[in-house]
Amino acid sequence: MLLGGLQIGAVYDFFGASGVGKTQLCLQITTLTSAPREQGGLGCVVLYVDPTGSFRPERLKEIAEERSLDAEKVLSQVYLYEPRVVEEQIAVLNQIKKMSKKPMLIVIDGVTDLFLSDDSMATRALLGNHLHSLCLTALKEGITILLTNPVRERLGVKEETVEAGGNIMAQGAHFRVKLSKKMSGLFSAEAIQPPLRPREVYYKITRAGLVDA
Repeated sequence: MLLGGLQIGAVYDFFGASGVGKTQLCLQITTLTSAPREQGGLGCVVLYVDPTGSFRPERLKEIAEERSLDAEKVLSQVYLYEPRVVEEQIAVLNQIKKMSKKPMLIVIDGVTDLFLSDDSMATRALLGNHLHSLCLTALKEGITILLTNPVRERLGVKEETVEAGGNIMAQGAHFRVKLSKKMSGLFSAEAIQPPLRPREVYYKITRAGLVDA
């Protein structure tokens, strides 16, 4: 679906309900990006932004070991940033300047979480500006940015959900992929924007991360 991987200079938005593997995907891509080149990784620094407190180094280590990668080297290439208010998340791009090495991947696992806790027009405007800054940074710096986002129930419509942030997210990412659960142990990833081919693929969640079903 993604033509072999994530593109440099692009912002990706993976959204879906709880339990579909959003954080697992973040940890898996972080592992593959930061793993040594001689082991098949990219050997690059990753800036992992964790507004929700879901980052688990032991899970990242497990994914690395399941893929026969040097877990300690992987962890040494990951810089963790834990914003707890909107202003701290907006300032995330300032962290790049403080890092000894430029990150080639920025992960924000739960990009709207802090913003939509106060669901006002002003906060939504801040979210839109934040996403715009991320897009500009990805293009200008040649960085890949991976976002995850939950879904919410649509008011008045039974069993229908929409991505948190709505149209703001549609305008704030180059690629959007919806993750969902199909049946016990089987999940799907559907290309929403743009409509890539194949449009939908299936996966399972294992100790090594997300794998083709």
